Amino acid sequence: MTMIKPGRFYMHWVIPVVMFMLPVIGLKAQVTEDTVRDIRLYRPPAEELQDTISVSDSLDLRQQYIRDSIDARQQFLRDSIEARLQFIQDSIIAREIFIRDSILRRQRILDSLDFLKSRLPVLLDASLRTLLEDIIINQGKIEIVGDSVLSDYTYRVLPFDLTKPYAPWKGVLNLSDNPIKINVDTISDRIISIQAPSFACSFNNGATSDVLRINEPGMVKQGREGSFYKVPIDSVFFDRQGRIVKIKRYIHFHRVVNNYQKGAPLFIHLSQVKQYEYNAYNQMTRFQVVNFCDRWSESQERKVCYIITYSLKINGKTYILTRQNDPSNEYSDGTFTCEFDDDYNLKSLAFRNTSETENWKTFVELNDAGHVSRYLYQINGKIRQSLDVLYHLDDPGASHQIEFITNMFEDDGICYHQKNNTTGKSRSRDKLTGEWGPWR
Repeated sequence: MTMIKPGRFYMHWVIPVVMFMLPVIGLKAQVTEDTVRDIRLYRPPAEELQDTISVSDSLDLRQQYIRDSIDARQQFLRDSIEARLQFIQDSIIAREIFIRDSILRRQRILDSLDFLKSRLPVLLDASLRTLLEDIIINQGKIEIVGDSVLSDYTYRVLPFDLTKPYAPWKGVLNLSDNPIKINVDTISDRIISIQAPSFACSFNNGATSDVLRINEPGMVKQGREGSFYKVPIDSVFFDRQGRIVKIKRYIHFHRVVNNYQKGAPLFIHLSQVKQYEYNAYNQMTRFQVVNFCDRWSESQERKVCYIITYSLKINGKTYILTRQNDPSNEYSDGTFTCEFDDDYNLKSLAFRNTSETENWKTFVELNDAGHVSRYLYQINGKIRQSLDVLYHLDDPGASHQIEFITNMFEDDGICYHQKNNTTGKSRSRDKLTGEWGPWR
């Protein structure tokens, strides 16, 4: 047995040990080098991942989510319903305000129309009886049309001039359009003025309710002693039943300044007095007109020039009017017979004077519009003349809207000659051929 002695170094032991240690030394060196290199890098801390959640926590979260969703939904529904209810309530309130205002506005309009409906007939009747020389036999009622306008005011007269177009026995005032203007004093609750195309008047009540004062526009008139500014002022008297029994027409004379303006007052002249009488059926039976002579100074005597008295009898749609003048006039004193149809359109008007020198009758023919198309003048039982009325109201190219043509008839009842009163031209008919010649 070979003994190894201390202090000696044997190579065959060293070589295996070195071969064993070389990998270990290399690994440690690599680890040390990697460690040094990694120290210089920033590595964020890794989140701790949890792969599982406990069953109890998952159920709680789901239930909490469900509860939060339900609460949010319920709150949304509550907010939505509340908003809708508020919107509906606001809409209802706005609608109620609109309806209330509309009702109040409509009521105010109806109250105004009712006021005018009750007050206008008296004022219009008084104004027309004062201004017109015609004899008014009746007046139509004023009605409310719809809820915002008044119907036309209509009245009928006994006509004496049968040469006019349209319907001269019927007067119409349009109360719903702009041409008429009505002013009301809201303090005294009365109508103070009416301005229409045919007249303009202002009104004042007298000392008592049965007297009405009507003021008319003034005008400049030339007299024998110079120019005067005349202001008509009428006093209308009513009986206990509200009927007109008397009208006094006064003329206030003023000086004229600046050629056409009213100056200082001079004197007052009573110009005319009209008086009315009625029967138990509220029908006029007597109408008298007293006319005073003109005066141009206060020193002139006031005297009556003439008086006309009319007596009226009514038999259905036939009006018999007897006229008597003072001083008497055998030519104009006599009886008028006026016949109307069921619609109060004039059919004929006849006159016979007291001396039997005047005996004529005029027949009236109407067109589809209710306007006069022809007057037929009968004298002593024969029609000698007629007047045709031609309307071109819808023809924009027409030279005249209305034309009047006079027809002359001979004893055989045939018209052989015509004259266009509007253009001044005439034409004749050949008696043999019956053909008309040209207008010349």
